[in-house]
Amino acid sequence: MSDIVIKVNRSLAATLVKSFNDFGAYTRQLTEDLVKEEGALTCREAINYSPPLNGEQPGGGGKGDKKVAERWGNWAVANDVMTIVAEDSKSAAAAVNARQGAFDKFVKWRQGKPPKSEGVLMAIWRDTNSQRAFARAKVLLRKWNGSRNHQVLNEPTLEARHNRIRKLYRGRIRKNGGAGYMVSQGYAFAPAKVISDYIKKRQTRVGWMKAGWVTAIHKLGKPKINGMEKGFGLRKLPTWITRHNANHGSVGLNKYQTSSNNILLTVRNDLGNIFGMGYLAGTRQYVMGVRAGKLQRRLNHFMRAAIEKANKAQKPT
Repeated sequence: MSDIVIKVNRSLAATLVKSFNDFGAYTRQLTEDLVKEEGALTCREAINYSPPLNGEQPGGGGKGDKKVAERWGNWAVANDVMTIVAEDSKSAAAAVNARQGAFDKFVKWRQGKPPKSEGVLMAIWRDTNSQRAFARAKVLLRKWNGSRNHQVLNEPTLEARHNRIRKLYRGRIRKNGGAGYMVSQGYAFAPAKVISDYIKKRQTRVGWMKAGWVTAIHKLGKPKINGMEKGFGLRKLPTWITRHNANHGSVGLNKYQTSSNNILLTVRNDLGNIFGMGYLAGTRQYVMGVRAGKLQRRLNHFMRAAIEKANKAQKPT
């Protein structure tokens, strides 16, 4: 009877062990990188669905990283400012306060150049009913005891007034019911240039809230996909968003929890729901609807490729 010989191919066993180790290391890093990728893309969708948005789109929402959203943001700022201040027109005031021929002088004023800013004075100038326009102008501009019974603002006092009233209406005065604020609470006036300069100053902050998501993307770091670093979420971001030196975005990355062996990533914009604007715009609902299931499909794609390489004794990359 011949001996039974058992021979172990240690080289093959070592290759198998190496394949398992390479596959495990690759999938762990792949999972982390894909989570970062998804985090960045989720931030980008949050930019797309947080105010200002494309107001021309039916139902609102979307295109929050496009020029049209900036235009709507600038318009909202200008409209809100003109809700709480009126242009100070000395010529119109002189007409309605004239001792004789006030109505005729008012009509002559309306035949001249229009006011320099939008707002209640422009509405009076455009009113096709002259008697109604004159009555409104008298309420607005009439003097008592030789002086106006309303305050005239400079830029600091205009800014203070605007900030105070914004808080009363959760950041959006007209949208949240403050269109008649001056009618009920009293008018304030400012020279046209003061109003214009202040509006331009406030418009430079359009995109500030969204910029927190850009900060979060940068804090995530660039994931490596197919061996190359990728800057997901940053492509074609407009300067009206990136111009802000924002620090209100944050990231939390918890690798491999011992209880579940999962990766938990949190991306946060500390101003994303300021004045409840994110909630009112449905930002979270829209973002989750867009991104739902995409991470799993992306992971499945890379895992299939990695398994195929491992079966061929190739190192997944």
